[in-house]
Formats: sequence, structure tokens, C-alpha cells
Amino acid sequence: MRETVDYIIRFLLNGNDALAARVGYTADAALFRNYAVVVVPSRFWDEGVFGMLRSEPQLPLPEIDGVPLLFGEPRVERKDGTLVVHADVVASAFFMLSRYEETLFPMERRDGHGRFLGRESLAAHGGFLHRPIVDEYGALLRQWLREAGCPAVEPKQAFARIYLTHDVDAVDYYRHLRGFLGGIARNLCSPWRLKRVFGSLFSLKDDPAFTFPWLVAQDAQVEQAHKIYFIKSAVRQAKLDYPNYDLRGRDFRRLLALLRENGCEVGLHTSYFSGEETELVQQEKSKLEANLGISVTKNRWHYLRSLQPDGFRALEAAGLTDDFTMGYADVAGFRLGTSRAVRWIDPKTREVTNLTLHPLTVMDGTLSNANYMGLPEDEAYNCAAVLIGAVKKHGGEVVLLWHNTSFGAETYHRKLYGRIVELLKR
Repeated sequence: MRETVDYIIRFLLNGNDALAARVGYTADAALFRNYAVVVVPSRFWDEGVFGMLRSEPQLPLPEIDGVPLLFGEPRVERKDGTLVVHADVVASAFFMLSRYEETLFPMERRDGHGRFLGRESLAAHGGFLHRPIVDEYGALLRQWLREAGCPAVEPKQAFARIYLTHDVDAVDYYRHLRGFLGGIARNLCSPWRLKRVFGSLFSLKDDPAFTFPWLVAQDAQVEQAHKIYFIKSAVRQAKLDYPNYDLRGRDFRRLLALLRENGCEVGLHTSYFSGEETELVQQEKSKLEANLGISVTKNRWHYLRSLQPDGFRALEAAGLTDDFTMGYADVAGFRLGTSRAVRWIDPKTREVTNLTLHPLTVMDGTLSNANYMGLPEDEAYNCAAVLIGAVKKHGGEVVLLWHNTSFGAETYHRKLYGRIVELLKR
């Protein structure tokens, strides 16, 4: 527990160990004089409270300096030269960073894929899903340190990193038997689409799913960005993992050559069922590495279907060091309460692990799908711009997820993605 508290305090202070040493987390008044700032623990951690439904914050939430507070009281006082803060920003940060609330949420209230939905979250009900409030807690803590006479400098407003990521759910639509026959059946009443189905047989570049050359060219405009393509390597057939493309097939090898020529990274796109059948994680990673001849350390779950904590433990056990799943499918926002990469904290054991979580800023389908936000193009752009602006303000990471299959003529994503690329370039 002490290690976790120390990690959270350092995280709030952007890893500044010297400043973190000036912050205490105790209710023992005899120890207050040892620190410049003391945060008084709330009852969140008490036996009979932690892990129980009664530990959930109650709405409406109080605020301290305009920031929603999950635990403690919005009160600060001075005692013998020490600034004593009764707002428990440590427990509040733990609640968000560990996804603690998901451990209390029954499966029958999740969606059909077993996912915890953003609209069910405390952040959505409390009206702060669009705000990285853990980063705001860090700003408050630095403010309190300055009031106590410590030189706590605000971080530069700039992106720590930009990740342009793409889940390769399909390499092509029509260049295999099932897809070809399905394409014919769906497009019998559209001669020009039917022509494209047949044209795809003779030319990969004519297949509407093979948008990778355009996508690579778009991403290249953001020179400082890391470009990651998450590749499926399911070891057994499952309906929701379809299509399972051939990692040794000619079309996939053309894609792989294109990615390598342009300095793109490859990650593992763990299968639909691997979150609950966790033994599949290691098998899928081994299969991908054997076929590509490289070591893979980055992951994102198919359907954003992370069923933690067992799934995250499986990632760590398999040697995966970074996960890029942490966003909601149904609504855009800060699922972890932060815009910065953070080590996963097990919400049950309270242990800080070696697995790094990269918060997902926004996903294509979240913005456009009718069963999610269903936004028109301009509203989708404004939503993404607000979130990206918050990331920059707090020195966080931009993580975008656009699927290669999202750029068809019937969607606005080709234009929208170009607008977001221009925003990042500026």
C-alpha cells in the first residue's frame, strides 16, 4: 500500500521525487511537521469500506477549486507551518487510475460484449468525462506546494507523445471466398459496387479495405508521431474475430512490407475472447512473433474488450509491456482520468505493476457509430479537438485509433482524419 501511495504522489507530480518527498499522506498530526503539504486519507481505505459498494463516491460531488473531488472534504488549513489538505486526491486518483469502479459493476449491467460503458461511469454521471481530473489533481497539489513555499513548476503545455494507431481488423474485404460471395450478395443492386468487388480479385489496391497506402501517407505528415498497427493473430476461430487473415499470405505480406518501409510499429490485437480465456494471450503473442520474426510488446484488445484485472495480468505475464485499450467504446473521454501514460494499478490488490497503460484519446467509431455518439462530422471534429486540447494542456499523450476500414466513401472519416492530422501538425 505504501508503494502505491508513493507512486500516485509521484505521478501527480510528474515524477518529481524531490517534490514528492515534501508531501505526506497521513492522519497522524504528530507527523505533519515532517512535510510541507499533508494529504489526510479518507475512509475509502478502511476495512469494511474498501472493495464494498459503500466505497463508491456519492453524487453530487463536492469540488475543490473547481475540480470534482471523489473522496475527502474540500478543505485546506495550516497547522504549524504545514498545509493540511483534507481533500483526498490520492484516493480519488487511485479510483480513476485503477478503474476501481469497474470491479464493483455487475456483469448484467455491462453491454453485450461484457464491456463497462462510459455512460455508466462516475465520470459521465458527474459531468467530468471530458476532463483528465487526475492531471487536475496534480495541478492542485503543485499549487499547494507553492503555497507551502516549495518551487513546484507547471509542466510545459505540449504533447509528451503522439500515437497514431490503427487496428487491422481486415486486410481486404473481397479477396477471399467468403468475402467475395458476401460482397456479391450485398451489392447485386449496385453495379458500380459490384464492379469493385470483382476488381478487387485482380488488384489489392482496388479492395476498399486496403486503405493503408493513403493512411501511411497521412500519418507521415505528423513527423514526430509513433505509428502503430495492431495485428490479429487469433489461435482459434471465433465469429467476432472474423476475418482471420493469413499472416503468411501474399496480401498481408504486402501490408507488412509497406509498414516496414515507412517505419511503422506492429502491436498485438488480442482476440475477442482472450480477455476471459487469458491463456490465449501468450499463444497469440507467440504466433504473431513467430510469423513476423520480431518481438512484440504493445497490445490492444479487439472491440476494446479489456476485462481486467485478469486480462491485464495475462498481458504482463506474456511479456507485453504497453497496452493501448483504455478508452470507452461508446463515448469519448478520459477513462483513466488522465491524459498521461501510467503504470497499471491492480484495483483489488492495490499493487503497482510493470504494465504501462496509454489512455485512448478518441476512436473513430465512438464518434460516428449510431449506437455510440453518432455525431456529424463537425461535431466529431470539435469533440476530438477538445480532448486533444486537454491532452496538450497537461503534457499528456495523444492516442488516436482509426481503423483502415473506416475510410469508405459512405463515411466522413477520410475528411475528418485529415482535419485531425492538420490539427496535430499545427
